[in-house]
Amino acid sequence: MMRLLQKQNIFVFVLLLGCSALGYWSIGYSIERGGVFVLLSVLAALSILFFLLMRFSISLKGIFILGFLIRLLFLFALPQLSQDFYRFLWDGNIQLLGINPYSATPNQLLGTVEFPLFDVLYTNMGSLSAENYTSYPPLSQWIFKSVLFFNQESLFNATILLRIYQLFFEVMVFIFGVLLLRSIQRSEQLIAWYFLNPLIIIELSGNLHGESLMLALCLAGFYFLIRKNLFFGALFISLSIAAKLIPLLLIPAFFYYLGWKRMLIFGGSVLIFSLLLCVPFFDSSNVLNFFQTVYLWFNTFEFNASSYYIIREIGYEVKGYNIIRRLGKITPFIVLGSVLCFSLLRKNNSIESALKRMLLILSVYFFMATTVHPWYVVTLVMLGLLSGYVYPMIWSATVFLSYSAYANDGFKEYPVLIALEYLPVYGCFFYELLRGPLLHHFQKINFISGQSSPVSTG
Repeated sequence: MMRLLQKQNIFVFVLLLGCSALGYWSIGYSIERGGVFVLLSVLAALSILFFLLMRFSISLKGIFILGFLIRLLFLFALPQLSQDFYRFLWDGNIQLLGINPYSATPNQLLGTVEFPLFDVLYTNMGSLSAENYTSYPPLSQWIFKSVLFFNQESLFNATILLRIYQLFFEVMVFIFGVLLLRSIQRSEQLIAWYFLNPLIIIELSGNLHGESLMLALCLAGFYFLIRKNLFFGALFISLSIAAKLIPLLLIPAFFYYLGWKRMLIFGGSVLIFSLLLCVPFFDSSNVLNFFQTVYLWFNTFEFNASSYYIIREIGYEVKGYNIIRRLGKITPFIVLGSVLCFSLLRKNNSIESALKRMLLILSVYFFMATTVHPWYVVTLVMLGLLSGYVYPMIWSATVFLSYSAYANDGFKEYPVLIALEYLPVYGCFFYELLRGPLLHHFQKINFISGQSSPVSTG
């Protein structure tokens, strides 16, 4: 009977894994973003399959092998759900022409530059990207340039090289994620909730977003800070900021953990390293161009917002117009206030408390944002695992509903679907704030084999 049960386990596991692989393959090579019904159906199926796979006890080595092989499915695919990689390759190309990527928009370069992939990249990046300056920080720009250094002729080859970079940084996230889990005495197998998560796989390996680079360097910085190595901690955090600006918000969370003297050294080091990384790209006009674009993305454009949409509707009722510009002036102060509140008001010098502060800071930031793309949630998922909170994992499943806006008949958001996305997230968020983190409740018995699942918090 036991032998039969084990064979049944293997069969069910392989069946679930095969169905998952088919889903990922279809997203990489078959389904287009405009086919909303099919896309959302496959994404929902992948989320369910992910939960079922997590009921099996998978070793750390097994988690890595499965996650890596699933990511390899996307190796020869062009991203179907995002246009951003076209802009990555555009920025890389113009750097090889000796043009600073922060100095001109693609529209401004029309008729003045020429390179092999010009028409393909310009046409496919989308009008919004073409009319704005780049928003990708220096380290990301160096990677874009290095990708095109070897081959400017083939979109396919350039995309494969981008994926190889992506795989390297995702492996780095896995390694430092495991090291951090060990350092805070949580089960290293918790990394499965990140490394096998459909959102992480699709948005990073599938759509090639740069959160993997940012998160890999950020986790390395956290690890060295835990090891009391301020130099390498500051260096890796600076590199992370040079990939994406988000880690800037997290630095104050280390105030009580480091103490004010070490915090001054750490903060000063991050500032110096960051300036050195930016020097090759920025003069006064380019800095203005860069931050102007960042401001537009987070204070002018609207996509998949939560609390902002509620405030916007109140503005229509009370004022009769969209109050986004006024709200955009207030939002930075709300975010700054939350950063100071979570970082300074509760004195607790443990690394666990610092990680919780970081999670809450970023959560408030994204809850207030006017634009929340699915890949923004990636960092929250990792911080949730490290601090014991479940609501980011719920969000990693519900955020796929935002793709409903990209139907073939044009861009349109559906308030009902946005509500379905955010209600369970906010519900779990406030419950965990009031009652405590829920991750330890995820240690369930495998309903097929009777063994513990890989979510034991140790």
